[in-house]
Amino acid sequence: MNVVTPNLRFKTYSKPWEVQALGKLGSFLGGGTPSTENRAYWSGDIPWVSSSDIKEGDFFGINLHRFISKDAIKNSATKKVPENSLLIVSRVGVGKFAVCRHEVCTSQDFTSFTPENCSIDFIAYQLYKNKNRLINLGQGTTIKGFTTGDLASFKLHIPEKDEQQKIADFLTSVDTKISQLTEKHRLLKDYKKGVMQQIFSQQIRFKDDDGNAFTEWNEYSLRDILILQSDALKMDDEATYELITVKRGFGGVKSRGHFKGKDVLVKSQFTIHKGEFVISKRQIVHGACGLVPEELDGAIVSNEYNVFRPQPTKLDIDYFNRLSTTLYMRRAFFINSNGVHIEKLLFKTQSWLKTKVQLPCLNEQQKIAQFLQSLDKKIDAVNEQIEHTKLFKKGLLQQMFV
Repeated sequence: MNVVTPNLRFKTYSKPWEVQALGKLGSFLGGGTPSTENRAYWSGDIPWVSSSDIKEGDFFGINLHRFISKDAIKNSATKKVPENSLLIVSRVGVGKFAVCRHEVCTSQDFTSFTPENCSIDFIAYQLYKNKNRLINLGQGTTIKGFTTGDLASFKLHIPEKDEQQKIADFLTSVDTKISQLTEKHRLLKDYKKGVMQQIFSQQIRFKDDDGNAFTEWNEYSLRDILILQSDALKMDDEATYELITVKRGFGGVKSRGHFKGKDVLVKSQFTIHKGEFVISKRQIVHGACGLVPEELDGAIVSNEYNVFRPQPTKLDIDYFNRLSTTLYMRRAFFINSNGVHIEKLLFKTQSWLKTKVQLPCLNEQQKIAQFLQSLDKKIDAVNEQIEHTKLFKKGLLQQMFV
């Protein structure tokens, strides 16, 4: 008998793990789809799951939103899968699976596994760790996927049941931590979105350091607060330059890499500086704008971009960067772009600069920007915790399984 032990295990266990085929550990069920033309089949109370209802990497969450009747089961290939079974996507979306705590039915894209005298959570984590092996079962076939026979012969290293449960409980606690942090991250982002709406609509006002109210907001044209800059560059063929791109969805200004002057096809280039606001004239309707970060100070852009500096007595550029993400400004980007196709619109800079905006005084802008920066730091800190916990889990999976 082939026996092994993992690199990391709980001290109370010492018995070697045995290699066993999945088919020896439980039974399998297929699935099916009741006729969608019979509305009565889809008006019952029995959950029915398709592969799209399973989220990649989250095998304790199932999006239950379709329900079928008993007649639907009688008149189709779908079957009731017992509670505490593993729903394994064996056709479309191969490699996804989920632990189901309640009785459900599934589509034909699933092969469901019901354990006998083993921990279903342990099997789920073991399969997750061996996901690439699982996916490779179907390679080379016309329809990517695998059969019940493939799964039944799929070999796993299995400890005694108490150790299985101990491992599963520990990893579940790590997943619970990830879920809690993910929810905290979502709530913080929602809070930031809501508070920004209130700030820019003046429902929330800030006060100065002495607790006094700031002056009323004033209306400006964008041309009154932004300076279109053109720091033209004479390129040297042998010099090295860093080029940038601006990501859609307000993803910010990013490096495209370093290039020799002779390898830059567009010779009309401009130097950009830290804290300037960059707009991609062909992608602005998709939110392609943002501030130049410190590490990209001195990079270059072509005339496909607009670069702006703030009027220093009227505008805080970080405040404006946040204002640019609002619905009002996104609409201004769109209506000041010409073209017949969403992917081929061209920004009308001078027209856009006539847009009117309401602005608080410079000190209140700075207060607002600082407040939103503090929220960003909290959001980033939680996201970092999520990533660290995921890495911790990845390491555990490597060490606790064989």
